[in-house]
Parts: sequence; C-alpha cells; structure tokens
Amino acid sequence: MADPELELRQVRYFVAVAEERNFTRAAERLAMTQPALSRAVKALEKTVGAALLVRGPHGVTLTDAGRTLLTEGKALLAQAAQTAARVRRSATASSTVTVTSPGCDAVLLDRLVRSFNDACPPYRARASVGTVDDQLDRLRSGQADIALWRGPVPGPGFGSRLLFRERGHVLVGAGHRLAGRGSVTVADLTDEPVVRWLGTGTSSTSPALWPGGLPGRPGPQVSDGLQMLAVVRLGQAVAFTADPCHGAGRPEGTTSLPLADGPLVPLHLVWARGHITEGMRRFLDHTAPQRAHAHPPPRARTPLSPARRGPAPSAP
Repeated sequence: MADPELELRQVRYFVAVAEERNFTRAAERLAMTQPALSRAVKALEKTVGAALLVRGPHGVTLTDAGRTLLTEGKALLAQAAQTAARVRRSATASSTVTVTSPGCDAVLLDRLVRSFNDACPPYRARASVGTVDDQLDRLRSGQADIALWRGPVPGPGFGSRLLFRERGHVLVGAGHRLAGRGSVTVADLTDEPVVRWLGTGTSSTSPALWPGGLPGRPGPQVSDGLQMLAVVRLGQAVAFTADPCHGAGRPEGTTSLPLADGPLVPLHLVWARGHITEGMRRFLDHTAPQRAHAHPPPRARTPLSPARRGPAPSAP
C-alpha cells in the first residue's frame, strides 16, 4: 500500500497552530472550529508518522519533527502560492504581461507600457511600481513578468535583454559648489562625501561598474530615497543616480549633473528564467525599437532596426 501523501490543507492548519501555539487562536485565524482543527492535525501526525505537537494546559510546543515541518511547511505553502499565481497568470498570458520598475523609473515604465498597449492589441501590458530592493522578488513570486533593471544582470536565474546604456548622474544640492556645472568628472568628486546605502543601494553604485571603488569619500548612510534626498538637499553628501529624464524629473532643491567620464550604466529588461509567455515575447520584441528613443550616450550600442531584429527570446 502506498504511503499517504501530505495535503496542503493539513499543512496550512498545522502552520497556523505552530505559529499561534494555541489551537483556539489558530481555529479563529482559520475560521474553523477547534475540534475540526484538532482532528486535522492528528490526521497529519498519522500521515507523517510522528508527533508534531505536545499539547499542554497553556498551549502547545513543537517537537523536533514539528519544528522541521514548520520550516518545510512554510516553504511548501509559499511555493504553492507562487505556483498558483503563475497558473492564474498563464490563463491570461496570451494577452497580459505585468512589467515592474522602481519608482525612480516610473515615467520610463509608463512610456514603454503605453507604447506596447497602443501597438500590440489584443496583447496588453500593466505597469507595477515597487522599490529597488523588491524587483527580483516580484519576478520570483510571480507578481510581475518583466522588470526594468539597471546595472549588471542579476544572475543565472534570470533572462535579460539590454535596452541601452547611459551615463550615470550625480545628484547635488541646489547650493552645492558643483550645482552650476553642465557636467562633472570623477576628479571633481575626489573630496566629496558620497551617500552610502544600507542594503541593496542603487545600480549606479554597483561594484561591477566601479571595480576600483566609488570616487569620493564615504558619506552619511541612508536606507531609502527620502533619506538620500534629505542629506543631498542639506549639502551633507552627493549621490549617484540614473538620468532624471527617464524618471520623475529632478527633485526640488537638487541638481542632477551628468558624470562625463563615469561608467555607462546598462538598463535591461529582466525576467525569471524558465518563465516566458507569448505576451512577454511580444513585449520584449516591441521594446527593441524603444532603444532608439531612450537618449543613449554616444558610446551606447546602436540598436537593430525592426527589420534586422532576431526572433524574440526562446524559453530558457
């Protein structure tokens, strides 16, 4: 006789009890009766052949097997949710693709999505704005199909297509000594304090673009865009940013200057490898001509014309 298999429903019930450490609270959380929940957990223990919980007058504690199932069960439920999201999305994949970007690229994202929607009915694209830190998680979880990604390609788990490369910019306060310049050089930043990011930071500061290290000297540490703008406006530091013409414009109280001899920052369209739909293929193919309108610097790669483009990416 085959061994009984785990049911996601039972795992979900167990995780609720393990997290609440109490059957009554877990039952309320799951909108079910406590006796029914208790029976489901006992059935799960029978399925795995091990006691998972020690029941006591003040709640429950986990056995070693219970702690293992809590860790594995949460991962299993997360994977099941991601699978369900992908399946739901594939039901409409022939006509819909979700494209995400950080807020700083929202204007560029909107332009790409509008252009696609105008040119490619019945296929439709939907814009979704997140943060610099969550773009890859959105692709992994199925919340988005394609992300705008500045800097080096994130890794082997992702497919990518280069849109263009552009000069990075330096954001300075309106009263900064460099604010009146048309552009700046790396040498101009030698003694300047430069914003240091806690966490991911920005693509313009990626070590891959600066193998010799960032110019300037370490400045205040920041964890989000508002903190960064505050220290720049106060003249406490300068910050590396993308070309403001692709975003929401120059923030009030600041000036954005091209870094004339800095590295070229690539902008890619990125997607989770192994997940590509017809809607995604159409969007990736449509964006190739957009490179000609993205104001690339003189040294940027010349885009192929529509007639010379190769086929859209095949499924990795």
